[in-house]
Amino acid sequence: MNSLKGRILFFLIFSFFISQGQDKYWVFFKERDLSQNRPVSEKTYRNRQNLGIETYQETDFGPFQNQVKVLSDAGLRVQNKSRWFNAVSVYLSDDERTKVGTYPFVKEIRRITTYQNLALNKTPTFDGIYLSYPLHQINAGTFIEKGWLGEGVDIGVIDGGFFDAPNDPNIRHLFENMQVKNVKDFFSPPKVDFYGEKKSEGEIHGSLVTTAIAGFNSEKKQLFGLGLKSNFYFARTESSQREARIEEDNWIAAVEWLDSLGVRLANSSLGYAQGFTNPAESYKPEQMDGKTSLIAQGARMAVNEKGMILVVSAGNEGENKIWGGIVSTPGDVEEVISVGANDDNGLKMAYSSKGVENVGFIKPDLTVYSEFGTSLAAPIVTGIVALMLERNPNLKSSEVKEILRLSGSLSTSPNNFVGYGYPDGLKIVNQLENKSFPAEKVETIKGRKSINIKTTEKGGIAIFHKKDKQNVISQEVRQALNGRLEIKKVENVNQMTVVLKDKLIEIIWKN
Repeated sequence: MNSLKGRILFFLIFSFFISQGQDKYWVFFKERDLSQNRPVSEKTYRNRQNLGIETYQETDFGPFQNQVKVLSDAGLRVQNKSRWFNAVSVYLSDDERTKVGTYPFVKEIRRITTYQNLALNKTPTFDGIYLSYPLHQINAGTFIEKGWLGEGVDIGVIDGGFFDAPNDPNIRHLFENMQVKNVKDFFSPPKVDFYGEKKSEGEIHGSLVTTAIAGFNSEKKQLFGLGLKSNFYFARTESSQREARIEEDNWIAAVEWLDSLGVRLANSSLGYAQGFTNPAESYKPEQMDGKTSLIAQGARMAVNEKGMILVVSAGNEGENKIWGGIVSTPGDVEEVISVGANDDNGLKMAYSSKGVENVGFIKPDLTVYSEFGTSLAAPIVTGIVALMLERNPNLKSSEVKEILRLSGSLSTSPNNFVGYGYPDGLKIVNQLENKSFPAEKVETIKGRKSINIKTTEKGGIAIFHKKDKQNVISQEVRQALNGRLEIKKVENVNQMTVVLKDKLIEIIWKN
C-alpha cells in the first residue's frame, strides 16, 4: 500500500538512530571452578543413577566466584549465573562490553535476544521506527532516505517452510498488497495447504528469512528488511524433519522454476555439508570447492548461463572441528554471493563458516550481523540487492558482487573469516549514482616482534591474525590504552589486519 512507503520514509529520516543504552549479554568464562563441593544435590545424583546417565558431570561446575565478583565490583548488573554454560548474564553498555572483553578470564560475550526483538526496544523519538541491528550496521538509512524499497523487483525464496506466513505480523503486508506472486512445493509429497501444514518448528524458517528480506511490523514500528515493495516467489525444497541429498534435487528444480518465471534474484538460506539422516550421504570437506556437488554445479549454471543472482548463506559449521569449519555447498560456489555472520565488532561469529583455503577466491563474500545463524544474514544482503536492481534492473551478478565488495568494511583487505566485511549503504548508493567516494585507506607496516599504533579510538578494535594475505588463524578485539595499541607477533602468524574506523592497517611480520 502507498501509505506504507510514505510512513517509513517520513519516520526513518527523522528517527534513524541506535541506542547507547544497556543490553543483556551472556559472558562466558574460560575455566570452570572444579573445586566446588557437591554443586548439585544428592537427589540429583540419585536421579542420574536411576536413569543410567553419568552421575558426576563437569557442566555441574560453574565460574569461579572471584571472577564473577570482578564484574560486580566493576558496577555491572550480573543477573543470572549458569553452571551448565559456565557463564553469567549481565547488562552492559557498548563501552562496558568492550572493557569486559579485555578481561583475561572471559572467553566470549554474546548478546541475549530473540529474532523479533532485534529491533531497538527503547523509548522512541517522534513516532520513530526502529531498525534491526543488522540494518543499522549496514547504514540502511541511506537507502531509506533515497526512497528505495525494491519496488517491482522479483525475489525467489528457496527454503524449508512458510507456515502461517500470511498471518505473520512482520510480513503480512506482502500478502495484503498481493506481493506474493506464486508458491510451489518441490518436496514429495507436497503439502496440500502450503501455509497451513506444520510438521515441525522448522516450518517457519522461510518466514523468518522473508522477514529479514522485507519485514516491517507496522504496529510496533519495527523494520527488519529492505525489500518492502518487492514481489516474492516461495519455493519449499526440503523437509524440516530430516536431511537427504534428494533435497538438493528439489533445490535445483526450484532454481529452474524461478528462472522459468523470469525471477533473477533468489535467496537460499540452505546449505549442505554433514549431518544427513543417512551418514553415507554426507560430504567430505575437500568436496567444498565450488564445483563438485551437483547443487554447486546448478548454482554456477544459474549465474553463468541463466543470468540469475543467487545470495546464499555461508553455513553454520564454524565450530565443527571435524568438518574444518568451512563453508557448506552451495555457499562454496565462486559465482554466488555467500554471506556469513559477524558480531558487533565486525569479527566472525564463532558458528559462521569460513572460506576454504585451497581455492583461488574469497569466501564468504560478505558478512552481516546475525546472532541466529547465517540463514538470517544472507537475506539482509538479498534485500540490498533488490534495491540495487530497482535502481538498475540490468545489473549482472558479477557487477552486483563487485559493488557489494567495494562497499565492504574490509574492501581492500578481505579474508576467509568475514570476506570483504559488512556492506555500507552509502558506498553502494554512491556507486549506483556514479558518485566518487574515498577508497578504504590501507597502511602497511613491517615489524619483527611488536608494533605500537597510535590511535584515538576508544571502542573495540578488531584484529585478524593471518597465516598469509587472506587466510585467518584467529581473531580478537582489543582496546587502546592511553592512545596506544601494542600489537605483538603471534606464533605462526605472518600477517595481521587491524581495523580502525578511519583506515586499515596491514602488519607484515618479518622472520
